[in-house]
Amino acid sequence: MEFDIEEVKLRLSEEGYCVFPEVLEAAEAKRLEDICRERMEAMGDQYISLEGALNAVPELAPLCTHPIVMGVAEAVLGPGFILANSMAVKWCKPGTKSGGLHADWPIPATARTDADSKTPPWGGLQTFWMLSDGTAENGATVIVPFSHHTNRGPQHRSYPSEMPVVGKRGSLFVYHNALWHQTGANTTTDQHRVFANAFYIPGSIHRSPGSWPLVKREIFQTFQPELQGVLVRSVEEAAQ
Repeated sequence: MEFDIEEVKLRLSEEGYCVFPEVLEAAEAKRLEDICRERMEAMGDQYISLEGALNAVPELAPLCTHPIVMGVAEAVLGPGFILANSMAVKWCKPGTKSGGLHADWPIPATARTDADSKTPPWGGLQTFWMLSDGTAENGATVIVPFSHHTNRGPQHRSYPSEMPVVGKRGSLFVYHNALWHQTGANTTTDQHRVFANAFYIPGSIHRSPGSWPLVKREIFQTFQPELQGVLVRSVEEAAQ
């Protein structure tokens, strides 16, 4: 899929988000959705967030280093960026209520860099792979465009400009970590929304050890070198 990286950077800088329609073949996205749902079925009846999902669903690994993701991440975060959360899967089942608006860590007041106490313009890049269709009815992520410019979290429960980010199965949704967003309500009785989430941060930003799930060493060793490189701070220590 060809795209203009300068246009993407502009969209992300100004509006805070960008959607790449149907990047994955629908059949591949459905295959990954089915695997995720099978391995998460016993975790709950409504909204489920499986953190550290590469341990449970290593089949998601190719999404982490997809050329679009890697190109956009390097363009906005700079060389040496890392994958912080080792993937997560968000399953919004029928009847799930909407979540609360928030901005993701690190917004500038909480981040630390190697160079000094200032935060780079980008604290992180969030990516969501739509393994199912994302609609206004089945719980697609709701955002407040341009809200990342405030450099803080939201002060109210809702805003007139909030909107759901919708897309067909296989689409890719990326956004600035400081953009206000929330899980939408799934008001359907029979539609499931399953998104796979990878969070990338500049290599200069650090967080306390144990702040995010680590990939098991034996699983990490099965990954391609490119993925191992971005997971360098998200893998279990080797056994002594």
